[in-house]
Amino acid sequence: MRIEKKTLNDALRVLGKVVCQTSPVELYRSVRFVGDGNGIRAMATDGVETVSVILDAFTETEIDFCVPFKELKDLVRMGRSETIELTGKFIEFPELEEPSADVISAILPVNIGELLTQAAPIVDRTGYRRVLQGINLSSAGVTATDGKQLLHLPCVLSLAKDVTIPFPSALLAAKTSEMGTLQVWDTFFQIEIGNVSWHGKLLEGQYPNWRGVIPSAESHDYSITLHEPEKVLNWVKMIPSQKTTNGVELNVMPDGSVTLVSCIQPNFELNTSATVTGVQPRAVLTLDREIILRMLLQGYTTFKAHSDGLVPVIASGGAGQYIAMPIRTINKNPIQPKQEEKKMEIENNVVEQTAPVANPLDELNANVEEFRGKLKLLLDESGVLIRKVKEVALVQK
Repeated sequence: MRIEKKTLNDALRVLGKVVCQTSPVELYRSVRFVGDGNGIRAMATDGVETVSVILDAFTETEIDFCVPFKELKDLVRMGRSETIELTGKFIEFPELEEPSADVISAILPVNIGELLTQAAPIVDRTGYRRVLQGINLSSAGVTATDGKQLLHLPCVLSLAKDVTIPFPSALLAAKTSEMGTLQVWDTFFQIEIGNVSWHGKLLEGQYPNWRGVIPSAESHDYSITLHEPEKVLNWVKMIPSQKTTNGVELNVMPDGSVTLVSCIQPNFELNTSATVTGVQPRAVLTLDREIILRMLLQGYTTFKAHSDGLVPVIASGGAGQYIAMPIRTINKNPIQPKQEEKKMEIENNVVEQTAPVANPLDELNANVEEFRGKLKLLLDESGVLIRKVKEVALVQK
């Protein structure tokens, strides 16, 4: 079989998402090439999911052989010729489950690849809840959540019931921009888009009731629309990323502008023009740095919230609805108009002068002394036990 190096490299980028190079099973770390002069397909499986790609390649005879994925990558990387000649050995490939009589079919829109790409960052891929590691498809569209944030992207899918597919790594790597088909039967699914086919098992379990999570229009009493999203985005990117709480405050100013303040760097702030409608918020709207960054990257520039800060925020302006729970903070020193800045500075200095400062070394020394005492007690007790054992041994003799 002969194939262009670029064609093979593009196929490996997709197939590599299911290949397990460290598996002891030879099939799971290999790529199967099967077909004849009318068409050739490259396939890979991890035992649960199977991905296949139709190749633009040439063969004079019917072929069915496997080549280790690592060898293929080496051929692409080190091969001098733009055309690669492939041969391999036959490995029994498992038969795929065929659709049953009650199969449900749906047409996937042209932008399904883009919708999955936007939903992917919201998926909780490392959580213990298996169902949250996938993406939910329903008649209302595409939905993803990690339990802290939710993204719903509306599109028309003719599905009679909601289904949850695993994380679509292969489809994301394929970067598809064509219409496709979805087939669902029993606990299986198959998606075909362009030259890529993905077959696997649906995720079991009840997906969270995301429809009940989306607040009603009456739940919000004010909104903020940012006029300089690019400026805000660049500012948010400069805030260091961290695993612990990393909030960004959106302070509504008296002149109608919004001042953003980093919770981990209180002196790092940005004033930007915005349109604020509704009531004056009583609590400062605070969102996680990663969430607001993702919102801005996907084009969400309007934030609908409640003035008490206890209702999930709905961000709009992008392809759908982005829902996130604000961080509840106690803002002891909210940003005030310019004329009150001096008064605030004096009050802050008083607090800083009167607040006791704990020395971490004193606490560490105290812990060390306590540990030494416990260790001495254990040594004394062990000495007593050793003497008793010796006495018993002497008596027995």
